[in-house]
Amino acid sequence: MLLNDSAQAIVALGVCATVAVTVVSIGHAYVRRLELQKKPSRPEIDVDVQGRMSRIEQAVDAIAIEVERMSEGQRFTTRLLAEQFGDQDRAPDGSGSQSLTRRSGEHETNGAGGSHGR
Repeated sequence: MLLNDSAQAIVALGVCATVAVTVVSIGHAYVRRLELQKKPSRPEIDVDVQGRMSRIEQAVDAIAIEVERMSEGQRFTTRLLAEQFGDQDRAPDGSGSQSLTRRSGEHETNGAGGSHGR
């Protein structure tokens, strides 16, 4: 049984339509995948969270400045103590013969509240 011309045209049209729908569907899925890859991976941050984060950042910056001030004060104090004990060590009467490390060792602590050898 041979198909007539109109039946062959309908079969050919059906095959072409099936191929076209398949190609368009695959193309649409590919384009959608590319769009999803281009989106940022992290979601948008809420305005309240952004405000809190900026306040935390400012607080951390303020803490860093205060720590720097404390360390500068520590360096200054250390320098003054070194100059003072350095001057006593050079005193002609010998009263400055006791060093800073000896004085800190008299109490048997390591500076953090613990003991050296106990």
